[in-house]
Amino acid sequence: MVIHSNRVYTSEGVRNAYLRIEGKRIVEIMDHYDGCDVIDYGNNRIIPGIFDTHNHGTMGYGFTESVAEEKAEEQIKGYLKGLAAQGVTNVFPTVSVKMIKHIAKAMEQDNDGATIVGIHSEGPWLNRVGEKGIKTGWPEVSLETAKQMVEDGRGQLKLVAIAPEIPGVDPIIDYFLSQGITIAFAHSDFNYEEAKKALAGRFTVATHLGNVMTGIHHRDIGGLGACLQNENMMYEIICDGLHISLPMLQLYFMMHDYGRFMMISDCSQMAGAPVGKYRGLRADMTMNVTEEGFVLTDTGRLMGSSKPVLYGIGNLVEKLHIPMEKVIRMSSLNPCIKYGMADKKGEISVYKDADLVVISDQYEALATYAEGRLVYDREKEGDVFNKEFVVENKIN
Repeated sequence: MVIHSNRVYTSEGVRNAYLRIEGKRIVEIMDHYDGCDVIDYGNNRIIPGIFDTHNHGTMGYGFTESVAEEKAEEQIKGYLKGLAAQGVTNVFPTVSVKMIKHIAKAMEQDNDGATIVGIHSEGPWLNRVGEKGIKTGWPEVSLETAKQMVEDGRGQLKLVAIAPEIPGVDPIIDYFLSQGITIAFAHSDFNYEEAKKALAGRFTVATHLGNVMTGIHHRDIGGLGACLQNENMMYEIICDGLHISLPMLQLYFMMHDYGRFMMISDCSQMAGAPVGKYRGLRADMTMNVTEEGFVLTDTGRLMGSSKPVLYGIGNLVEKLHIPMEKVIRMSSLNPCIKYGMADKKGEISVYKDADLVVISDQYEALATYAEGRLVYDREKEGDVFNKEFVVENKIN
């Protein structure tokens, strides 16, 4: 298979190029090709497939505690196709504890959509704080639960986010680290000094930097400041312009090289849903999708994004005027480097996996290839949103 575009963002720069793909991999990048069997995308840009390491759901599919176990396989298949429709080729599904075993099982099957390359558990030991924060407590701190998570993950649990101030959590952090699992600093009410001490040596990722952590004040720079000062951390960033203002993102980039950041969506199953009120994650909760794209509880608390990483790429390129070559490093290559996959993923380069997304000038995915397979074609498949979700959950 040979794919052509006038604007292919290769590891060596943007080129008018022909990509020859055999099996999963790119085997040649050519300036000219005389064959007739070319899939030609003209002037539409081809960028590396997005690697979203923090994604709870999308397009009406998700992994909350309320998902019935008998529907897990159906949810996963729809989710992976929905991700492909948003340009995601590799993903760490961010799932509830009970869903870990289902994701691990799905990794052993053939799927038509994004490729699952690991599992992310945001919690369960978190301290819900921050703007409009309502403290909800946390589950029992249990090493047995941590061991069950690892067992259920079958070696695929790659990332666990934890609030370090929760009593009794240190042995759990040590256990996860002993299993080769990355620990992320998340949902913490620690001030600067407390966070600085907690981060030393064990936390190497900041979960959605700036969100649900103490912010920067001129007399205490909080958990956010402690993260930004830490030289051993990489930073997840939500670039929808809602979770973090674009000027704050500019400050981040002034402080650190683009190589320290990983773009994430933090999307929920609400991503792609029509504006309105929906049943929430719990029976006593409702959620609101706003015109601006916020997903809010009735108290005004942000509950995940409705915008994919591809939307954030558009924000950084069009509004902050960051060159596409630098932005796609944050959306694709950096997480591959962090999680040990850069030898085969993260760039359009010879002998790397053919993880590609063809995008319009409006930052929509026109076609997505995961490991050489066409897993989404907008012209043929169109909108893949789960319409049953709206029927079952929309209130008004």
